[in-house]
Amino acid sequence: MHIVVYGAGSIGCYLGAALHLEGISVTLLGRPRIQDEIKQAGGIHISDYIGGDQLVTDVPFEHKEAALAQADIVLVTLKCLAMEQAAAALAHYCRPGTRVICLQNGLGSDRVVREQCPQLVVSQGIVGFNVLHQDNGHFHRGTDGAVHLSDDDAFMPIRDALLEQQIPCLLERDFQSVAWGKLQLNLNNAINALADIPLKQELEQRGYRRVLSGAMKELAAVAKKKGISLARMTALPPALLPSLINSPDFLFHRLAKKMLEIDPQARSSMWEDLQQKRLTEIHFLNGAVAAEGEKLGVPTPVNRTLCRLIHEVENGKRQQELSARELELEIQRGG
Repeated sequence: MHIVVYGAGSIGCYLGAALHLEGISVTLLGRPRIQDEIKQAGGIHISDYIGGDQLVTDVPFEHKEAALAQADIVLVTLKCLAMEQAAAALAHYCRPGTRVICLQNGLGSDRVVREQCPQLVVSQGIVGFNVLHQDNGHFHRGTDGAVHLSDDDAFMPIRDALLEQQIPCLLERDFQSVAWGKLQLNLNNAINALADIPLKQELEQRGYRRVLSGAMKELAAVAKKKGISLARMTALPPALLPSLINSPDFLFHRLAKKMLEIDPQARSSMWEDLQQKRLTEIHFLNGAVAAEGEKLGVPTPVNRTLCRLIHEVENGKRQQELSARELELEIQRGG
């Protein structure tokens, strides 16, 4: 079995290096800039919030999409906005029957691949943790969480290899439930990006959590209208998460101890996108909730306002560093 990691950035390099360590045949497919950085560093440096720290050498790296022709399985770790271009490359280079796992946040990014690549076996996957790309080929996993893949026997070697590297990996039968359950947590990406502070520091402030709780309640209402049961992605059932998130600080710190066991410097991938002046995936996260809510007649003022604010930052009309109070006032105006 040969795996090509298509879009070897933060998540892709981290997963590819972990699989390589367990003897899985892997090729990373990414930008020449990342390839040069890894070469100069002498390998891929992966670390995590629980103390793991390894330098992984000799992982094959390509920057031409023709490398996709070698794949039995493709892990697509590109951003959602790159999926249309990715679909064309997958259709052109991959052999019929190649399995393609689309590992993007949010909802809908895999649709274009399914439509343009009927000859491929396309499924969705989720990476439930944050990886920050630091300097010198260093990729740091800063939060808890698992990799979720569709229940396919072909993915068992991936699951087993990741488990050996202390990375939880689950094969899921009801992936829609998992995708919506993960989206419930990803609604915080925009809040963290707007706050411009580490995740731990943000979650310790009730004002930011009140906004997150509101966004989560809107998602729950939309999911209920669609008949979707949210998968349990944390120690608490998803129905209880908005109330826990909104609890007073002293109670939250006691009940959500596991949630706060994250690297002190970890931030959301959306924060990283804004720092790099890249367009974000807001359309597939809070935007997906707002779009589904509009179709179903479910109000989503919190998620709509978060989308507006992120777009304003993207367009240079607003700075980050919104305090919790400023963010709550924007939500009130938007509602």
